[in-house]
Amino acid sequence: MTWLYYLFYKKHSPRVAFLFIFLSSAAWGILWMPIRYLEGIGVPTPFVLVLFQLLPALALIPFLFRKTRFNRNELIPLITVGFFMGAGFVLYSLGLAIGTVTKTVVLFYMTPIWSTIVAYFFLSERPNILRWFAIFFAILGCVLVTGLNFLSLSFDVSDLLGVGSGLFWAIGSVGIRRYPELSFLQITFAQYCIGGSMAFLAAVIVGTSVPDTNIFFHAVIVTFVVSVVIFLPTALLIFRAMQYVSPGLVGILMLSEVVVAAISASLFLGEILSNEQWLGVLIVLATGVFIGLSDGVQNKG
Repeated sequence: MTWLYYLFYKKHSPRVAFLFIFLSSAAWGILWMPIRYLEGIGVPTPFVLVLFQLLPALALIPFLFRKTRFNRNELIPLITVGFFMGAGFVLYSLGLAIGTVTKTVVLFYMTPIWSTIVAYFFLSERPNILRWFAIFFAILGCVLVTGLNFLSLSFDVSDLLGVGSGLFWAIGSVGIRRYPELSFLQITFAQYCIGGSMAFLAAVIVGTSVPDTNIFFHAVIVTFVVSVVIFLPTALLIFRAMQYVSPGLVGILMLSEVVVAAISASLFLGEILSNEQWLGVLIVLATGVFIGLSDGVQNKG
């Protein structure tokens, strides 16, 4: 279909690609809703993560055989990128489940800094002063939105999940940019498979009990619909854009997830946003608009 080609396969202009990343990441801001629902009906968190990783992988299989060709020379880069992206997602999800949510989010969204540093060495990217200002304000907005209090800040071992998730995701995003010839469908499939395997291993190590049969099948149906209809297309759009957009910029634009998570929690959980949090929302949105305008003009010129 023409619209499918335009949406997923076409290399878009910078502004369109930035918009896709921003909106796709925003959709992940409601990820907490199906996760909390499944936990509420009795599905342990590790198994929720397994379902959210492996079910989209199953949905991708028919497209892999129809739209892509496998190249043995790309196997190692594909597995490497899939490992880092999958590990980043699983560590982030585990941090949200067993660690401090606020700190996990902020530590993960140090990603723009890690991505910019890693891209400096492996992609020879030289960020200008405007990029560093954008990173600063993006992280400042994230801190304000999450309400992180530095005066009472303490670090636990679980906080390493947040740090590791951001670092792994940054390395994976640089790898996608480093190997643009890789199929974004295969990258997404590898990420889901490897991430799902890691989540399953974590469930076995922790000793998580398997939910009842009725609950399990209900969870499979709900997760398949949500993960395939909402989260799989957004993941494909992000990974495709990563093939030709700077990893540092991708990390900044993905902060839209924090904004949507905060606003959705306010609407559905009755959590009231403070003036500082609303200021953080505005800073993140303004940073995204600034990136779209400034980098769009630079690439156009």
